[in-house]
Amino acid sequence: MHCHSNRRWFMASLVAVWITSPAQSAGPTGIAQYRHALSELPVAARIQVPVGPAWLETAFGSVWVVKILNHEVLRIDPQSNEVIARISVGQEPELGLGVGFGSVWVPDIRDHTISQIDPSTNTVRRVLSADLAPYAEGSIGVGAGSIWVITNNDGTDAGTLTRLDPESGSIVAQIPVHPKSHGVTVSYGAVWVTSTADSVLQRIDTESNTVVAAIPVPKQPLFLAGGEGSVWVLSQGEGSLARVDPASNRVVEVLPLGVSGEGGDLSIDAGYVWVSAEGTPLTQIDPTNNQVVRQYTGGSHLDTLRVAFGAAWLVDDLHGQIWRVPVRSRLGQSH
Repeated sequence: MHCHSNRRWFMASLVAVWITSPAQSAGPTGIAQYRHALSELPVAARIQVPVGPAWLETAFGSVWVVKILNHEVLRIDPQSNEVIARISVGQEPELGLGVGFGSVWVPDIRDHTISQIDPSTNTVRRVLSADLAPYAEGSIGVGAGSIWVITNNDGTDAGTLTRLDPESGSIVAQIPVHPKSHGVTVSYGAVWVTSTADSVLQRIDTESNTVVAAIPVPKQPLFLAGGEGSVWVLSQGEGSLARVDPASNRVVEVLPLGVSGEGGDLSIDAGYVWVSAEGTPLTQIDPTNNQVVRQYTGGSHLDTLRVAFGAAWLVDDLHGQIWRVPVRSRLGQSH
């Protein structure tokens, strides 16, 4: 996601060519053979929204998009490709979107709040207080019975993981983590946090509220996601993707994707790992062999991504659009 964050099935024949056609065998010399121009990306729809969309999430049968400039969250129907609701939130809704406990959670780094959106009414149900670390890139974790955010407790430099009760909004625990920790996700019975300062992936035990492992990864790790039996970490310093085995707490593969620099995002769905980065809006990776299937290069401010409802959703920040790119599962079935 670029600085702040930065995003139908009726094209079945084109989708089949893109996703299910045989790829060349991977080699150790690089991924240039898998690269395609952005003009070749099979975009099925460009949904017009006000300029400046940022973070994106998929849940409750919809695509949710943060509009920082308008201080609102847009709800998009993936069937009609239309905005069906606009929900006002705080002044600077950064740090992505969280989904869980029947709600969409929107952190705000200026107001130091988290807005809880009720998808059944498209309204803010309530607003929680949280001393969020004011970093322009990061994420919120939702799961294991709690909301997890990085804060500046006791003056730490984004060195505290705060655990909040989703019902009362009260602080359950404040856990010391490495400095400049910004990315948070919940998966495989643990909370995972990246530290850009120390280049580690931290594993937090949800029973003891302590860091039980600090796993070295390529430099400046930030965005992360759990799925396909692993935790995946995108490192901005090297433009690589590390695959971490949650059973052994060790890196089992590092994929050099050539996507270094600010921004980025990743999503796991349809049997693949998907990565977005500035100048390289979509890379598709097969986790069965840790190989790149496709990579599309070009464009700017196209680095926010989620895959759901049979499509990859990309935010075109400059033109105020949400791109819908049809995809298929690894087995070739519409997903």
